[in-house]
Formats: sequence, C-alpha cells, structure tokens
Amino acid sequence: MANCNVGVFSGLADVICQLGKINGIMVTEKGTAFTDATFIAPSTHHVGIASITTASRTSMVYPMKRGYENTTDDITIQTSNLGYKEKDGEPIPSMVGMLDVGAVDYQTLQDLETSLWDIVLFTDKKKQVGCKNSSGSTKGFRARIAFKYGLPPSDNVQTSYPIYIFFDDSNEFRNVVYASPSYSFQDLRDYVPVGLDMSITTAYATGTSTVIVKVVKRGTGVGLAGLVAADFEVLESNGTSVVGVVSIVDNGQGSYDVIIQEDTAGSANALESGEYYILQASDEDATPTYLTYLSNAIKETVV
Repeated sequence: MANCNVGVFSGLADVICQLGKINGIMVTEKGTAFTDATFIAPSTHHVGIASITTASRTSMVYPMKRGYENTTDDITIQTSNLGYKEKDGEPIPSMVGMLDVGAVDYQTLQDLETSLWDIVLFTDKKKQVGCKNSSGSTKGFRARIAFKYGLPPSDNVQTSYPIYIFFDDSNEFRNVVYASPSYSFQDLRDYVPVGLDMSITTAYATGTSTVIVKVVKRGTGVGLAGLVAADFEVLESNGTSVVGVVSIVDNGQGSYDVIIQEDTAGSANALESGEYYILQASDEDATPTYLTYLSNAIKETVV
C-alpha cells in the first residue's frame, strides 16, 4: 500500500538568506551525532579534529575553495500515452569538489574510499549543513567518497585533486539542518594538525627490535626533531600479544630509532617474521590537549 501524506501549508519567511557556495566539508565517522548545541560548538569539533586521544579523533575537514560541481542526476519524468507527466524515482545527490590540498595530502586520502562516512557541508555564507536522524540528533549526510589518481590536468590545474562524494540516501535531504555557527570554516581548518610524512629508512631488525624512521614536515622535507617515545603509537598489529613502542633514540634531523616489541607472557620480545605493525607519529601542544602535528600511518611486515 502506498504511503501518502497529507500536505500541510506553511508560512514564508520575511528574510531571505542565501546558503552560499560550498567551500569545505567535514568528514566524520559513520554514526557521529551531535545535539543542536554541539553541532555548532567549536570545542566539539576541535576535539574531533585534533584530540590527543586517538579514539576521540572522529572528524577531518577539507577545504574546497577551488570549486565544486553538483553531479546529481536530473529527476526522471515519465509521459503517458495520453500526455500526462509525473516524476518517476528520486535521484540520489552527488557532487565532485576540488580540494585545496597538496599532492602528498591527497595521496594519504585513498584509504578513506573503503568506508561509509557522514559528511557535514560548509558554505561561504557561514552556513553549516547537516541532517536529522530518527532519534532527533544532528549528523552529516551518509556518503561514500572516491579520489582520482593520475596525471595533473593540462587545462585547469585547480582541478588536480578532486573528491567524489556519492550520498547514500536522498531522504536525508528532506530533513536538512541549516545552522549558523559563530565561526567560519577557516577557523575549523586551523584546528587541523600540521601534516608529517613518516617513512622507513631501515627495516625492522628482529635482533634489536628496532626500525629506523624519518619524520619530516609535510611539503618541506625538514625533519622534525624532539619527539619522544609517547609520540609514536602502534595503531594496529597482528602480533600474538599487545604490540607497542618501548623506547626511541633521537638521531637528530627527524631520524629516530624506534624500538617496537610485543608483550608475550609478561616478557617483551621482538616481532616475528610475518607479523606486521602500523605506526603513526604525532606531537601535542604544551597543555597537552590537542595535537599540533600528525603523520601518515606506515605499515611494515617483518621479514
């Protein structure tokens, strides 16, 4: 049986506000929900973007000052043999935005393609756009994202780093929330930690449990010295027990000897052949509350 609703008439606003153009997005983990107050609270997003606690970092913002295109298909119109027209089907929204990032930043995004995300939109008129879920909380629009890798375009270099956003449910756009926060998108952009590039210079040695890594400020090649053992975190491993960073040696100019071991029956031992670890480096502010630097994550399988 068809679900038909009775139309309800409503008034019109005396003030007409333009939404403006999308100039940025916030990608949040699927299921991230806000109250009306926390949705526009800068402290909420500062935690989500740059918390020193890994599990609390649930958001990332990406500027799109270089433009975007609405790629949503037109509605389908069916015409009967008597000439009557009606809408048939509901197209699901989609868009492609041109990210204002660098080549290495773009390269680190490819792992995001494998998951569903909730995406909050921002406009140059200081509007923040999300939707309501069934419990009444505010969230981003459910979507998948994709990226394009290859040669830079010859006609318009500003389209070098596109992000394709395929929204999952057109019904979410019937429950849109238009918020007017006190901050601009650029304020949130300032919360993002400075990117670091971490690479392995000498592979993991089982005899010493040591891997030598190089940590540089992204886009500059300048090494970041002064990190301590607590600034290196093993995000994931298939070791038989808990795997972590035991200690480091700062060799200067961003080079570090990092000792990684697993706790087996109360005894620290080197990783074995075939076991892997995923390592990430960061640095926090003086408080410490928020991260000021954050690296890519590198994966190495012990041979």
